[in-house]
Amino acid sequence: MTHMNKQIIFGGMLLCAAAFTACNEDFEDWAKPQANAQGEAAQAYGLTIAAASQANVVMDNAPEMVQLVTCTANQAEISNIFLKNITVNGVTLPAEFDGTTVTVSSAKLDSLIEATTFDRSATPHLYTVEAEFAGRLETGEAISVSSITNGTLTPYSNVPEKDAKGYAMLGQWQGWNPSAPTWMTEVEPGVYQAEVITTDDGDNWFKFYRGSGFDDAEFSWDAVALGCAVNGDASTPNLLAWAGDPRFGGFQTPVINGAAKWIVTLDMNKLYYKYERKESKYYIIGNPQGWSTTDMTAMFYALGGNKYTYTTNWTNQWDLKILEGINFNQGDATWGFCFGGINGDTSATGDLTFGADTGAFGPSEQGGWYTLTIDMANMKYEWTAIEEPTATYNFIGLCGGFNEWSADVDLTQLEKAPHNWYVRYTLTSDTELKFRANHGWDTKDWGSDGSAAIDEKIYYLPTGGSNISVPAGTYDFYLNDITGHFNIVRVE
Repeated sequence: MTHMNKQIIFGGMLLCAAAFTACNEDFEDWAKPQANAQGEAAQAYGLTIAAASQANVVMDNAPEMVQLVTCTANQAEISNIFLKNITVNGVTLPAEFDGTTVTVSSAKLDSLIEATTFDRSATPHLYTVEAEFAGRLETGEAISVSSITNGTLTPYSNVPEKDAKGYAMLGQWQGWNPSAPTWMTEVEPGVYQAEVITTDDGDNWFKFYRGSGFDDAEFSWDAVALGCAVNGDASTPNLLAWAGDPRFGGFQTPVINGAAKWIVTLDMNKLYYKYERKESKYYIIGNPQGWSTTDMTAMFYALGGNKYTYTTNWTNQWDLKILEGINFNQGDATWGFCFGGINGDTSATGDLTFGADTGAFGPSEQGGWYTLTIDMANMKYEWTAIEEPTATYNFIGLCGGFNEWSADVDLTQLEKAPHNWYVRYTLTSDTELKFRANHGWDTKDWGSDGSAAIDEKIYYLPTGGSNISVPAGTYDFYLNDITGHFNIVRVE
């Protein structure tokens, strides 16, 4: 899945910067530094940079062009001053320089500040200007001076008021039906979240709606809607737009790209939104389990924060794709829900892609020992080489109150993913248990840190020496004896 980054919002503006010329002649040759330190030379000639008088911009009454920075000299020996480079919040901004003052478009400055802060609230936003100038001496030599100045920009005050009845979403996943909206929960003042399950592996269109609009006898679609600036924009995070928007002139319909469970956040304080994959259960389909779309024995171990890991000996360089648990057992259609990369790619890091065209990927060394870590929030993967493990075990078993801490329930080591173990087992009552090696306590055992009990929402815990509390039910048990990571997953 490909997302546009935040600079797309003002991408056209930055393209203009490529054609911008900071001065009216070429000073590349003469602007080379003198032998003495440039800072000392600039100080000696009184070459000074300062924030301009209009550096604190209020968009409600801002002129079309605003003065940002000045550069002046108090010595007659300086014949000309030229602008060499200027950035705002680290981004090049098209600018004009008249020999003393740098001016920029207030609209483009507003666009840049909001896009780099993801904040459209009508409050002063601090920004940083890094500017470099060259002063030309009468001798033909040049001195350079650079400095960092600050200013503030206050976005337009014409922003939507927070709706006392909260917010809901309408979109493809619920048929755009206003009688059955996806209501959002206020998780902190002015910030709302909802869980959304999309089923289209392409664009899933949606909008946000003010809660009070659902009280009307006839639903007023656009009057109570919030969207984005560009139709079909899949960016996350992204700035909100609305009817009568002073910057965008209105709003368009955003999309969520991909079929998955998502957590969507709407921030009405800063007027932006984002969506990210909900923590889920991800499995390898590929060489470790025979490319089966029904076999769920090779499960990534959850680390928290939507990151997952799997460590083993990878015997084939084109080892795997990734499949979320909810997408197994769908026949040939299953392949359309896979995550992968560039087909045959063996890079150490890369971007995950999604859909029927995604490729199988693997580590750089065939037969090497690696940890594969996937970051599903940011759609990234990373391979880390490890030393071949020296400890091996004949058995890994479950031992606990359910079997009077004696008769182990043995897990099976995966033939093509050594040091990873799996078993499905039914616990007839609530119990405590641990994983242990070789049917005893004198070799190795694995428990939790005691922070919580396994339940339907928490299927993994940090490892430690405590017993693992597990409610009655049927579970898939997974353990990696190299890392100590385990998953305990209720079978629905």
